[in-house]
Amino acid sequence: MRRISPAQAGVNKRHLQQLFDRFKKNGINLHSVLMARGDGLFLEHYWKPFTARTPHRMYSVTKSFVSVAVGQLAAEGKLGLDDPIIRYFPDKLPAVVPPELQKQTIRHMLMMCTCFADINWFQPGVTDRTAFYFAQKPVKPSGTLFHYDSTGSYILSVLVERVSGMPFMDYLRRIALDRIGGFENAQMLETPDGTPWGDSALIATPRALMNFARLVMHKGQWEGKQLLDADYLTLATTKRTDNNMENKLHYNSCGYGYQFWMTYRGGFSFNGMGSQFAICVPDKDFVFVCTGDNQLAAEKMNALIFDSVFECIVDHMTDEPLPEEGPFELSETGLPVALGETSSAFTDEINGRWFECMDNPMQISRFRLDFDGMGKGVFTYINPQGEKRLPFGMGENEMGFFPQLGYSDWRGNVHEITGFRYCCAASAAWAEPQTLRLNVWIIDRYFGQLVISFGFADTDTVGVRMVKKAEDFLTEYEGWMTAYSPKQEDGQ
Repeated sequence: MRRISPAQAGVNKRHLQQLFDRFKKNGINLHSVLMARGDGLFLEHYWKPFTARTPHRMYSVTKSFVSVAVGQLAAEGKLGLDDPIIRYFPDKLPAVVPPELQKQTIRHMLMMCTCFADINWFQPGVTDRTAFYFAQKPVKPSGTLFHYDSTGSYILSVLVERVSGMPFMDYLRRIALDRIGGFENAQMLETPDGTPWGDSALIATPRALMNFARLVMHKGQWEGKQLLDADYLTLATTKRTDNNMENKLHYNSCGYGYQFWMTYRGGFSFNGMGSQFAICVPDKDFVFVCTGDNQLAAEKMNALIFDSVFECIVDHMTDEPLPEEGPFELSETGLPVALGETSSAFTDEINGRWFECMDNPMQISRFRLDFDGMGKGVFTYINPQGEKRLPFGMGENEMGFFPQLGYSDWRGNVHEITGFRYCCAASAAWAEPQTLRLNVWIIDRYFGQLVISFGFADTDTVGVRMVKKAEDFLTEYEGWMTAYSPKQEDGQ
């Protein structure tokens, strides 16, 4: 894409600043923001350690890619949208197929109007996710009411492989990705049996997502060539079913297409957990892309992002270029840190002291906090895996590896004890003179946040609360505990 200034895009620097001021004021954690109008990229910003070359987990943005692949197979005459889904999976069906499932079509699945609801495959023993899906008990007639069926989207990605005869990403590369560029290092994580994790696990750069969003918004046309079926994309990116199940106007209750969310001003979006978004506004030829991790308070944060993009940028865009105002620059450079003071008089009182823990959900038997006096610290603790050490910075992020072993790597829901650990960024601060807060960002193929609060009644007694938000990991780090420090002896 060519680079243009905000003024050339009809965007005032003041409105851009208002947007990012809102993000900062509300504590929205972003890793990247890109904005384009037409073929011109007028803003691109990354928060360290992320860069333009960093592939990012896109979570449910992946579903929209699945939709495009299904639509292209339909255009090629290799499947029909009104075909029953069970036609393509005779080897995965239960002995008795419920009538609701017999009537479920590919179109129903694209619209999130399946006969299922709330299928959780993150549990021991689920290795064949496809058979697991078809073995569920229906809760409603297919083709009727909207309900977000994430595993149904996964089934559609497996359908793409079965019908195309090639790996999911290879098919996407053939029909579009190789031609638009940016997906050279894109990958798809897998489910335990090696099938594509097509509802959640595309890993690609934000620039790649920007390219794909523009391709979809332009109905499959790229540099004068029609790469994808325009009729299908028109259907996919306009309202096909009502999704306002709570009867309120909201950023995600404007309707649903075929694995695309409708939004304000006749726009549509790719939506992924944690604030992975591509917001497309066709009548302005505008695309907003962001990545981040806002799984804690997700609905509030996501609504703020959508509402702010429209109120600060889209609603003020002009159709003609504005007078040049000079470059727009952001001062924010890194991930958010723990809020509070970087020092407390209480630090010396508990520095290096072991605390013995009462029974607790985390199964931590003892811990200590060490501060080096130069802005660094270490949280050391003993759990069933042994001694763990988590370095942190005071008021700044310390990059490292989260010490827990057994979290999923390439294949989801596979918890094998190997040497693999997730990358993380950890910071701490004194929220109150005797309350230390430790914030941990997991920033890997999987994203998550852990917040640990230590409230010291005195030098011998502490209450601890751990709050986590992550999909299928950090489960060992949630709950309350009480700990006491035994009398210290010389040399301890």
